[in-house]
Amino acid sequence: MYRLEKLHAWLTETLPGRTFDLAPASADASFRRYFRLSFNDGTNAAADGDTLSLIVMDAPPEREDCRPWLHTAGLFRAAGAHVPDVRAQSLEQGFLLISDLGSTTYLAALRTASEHEAALLYADALGALAAIQAASRPGVLPEYSRERLLQEMMLFPEWYV
Repeated sequence: MYRLEKLHAWLTETLPGRTFDLAPASADASFRRYFRLSFNDGTNAAADGDTLSLIVMDAPPEREDCRPWLHTAGLFRAAGAHVPDVRAQSLEQGFLLISDLGSTTYLAALRTASEHEAALLYADALGALAAIQAASRPGVLPEYSRERLLQEMMLFPEWYV
């Protein structure tokens, strides 16, 4: 519960005068947790009025480092991929406040899509992957080694099974 209390304190300081609710948004195979922050004061989250919710990433700094996530997001953004905007951060506490890209996954969208809509979704995803690959440069991200592949494969029994 201590992390959640720290997160609430940081959000209260970061968003003075705003009232909000937090709800689990998603999880991944790491110690990171994601919460959807919804404002219950009837106003938009951002100054530009573009959203009614934001996502809060909680990455305990003793277990996770937000800097690689921020670095990769910057690389993907520069390549033209759609990634969340960082609205606020506290790297020393392991908190990021980022734009909410929504709760609909590609799989959910594909399940309800017409054949034409599905083709557009696949084209969009493949276009983003191609843009990221075309923008790749040696030495910018760590090389993907056999050891790294094995580490990733061990996430399945550790985090999923």
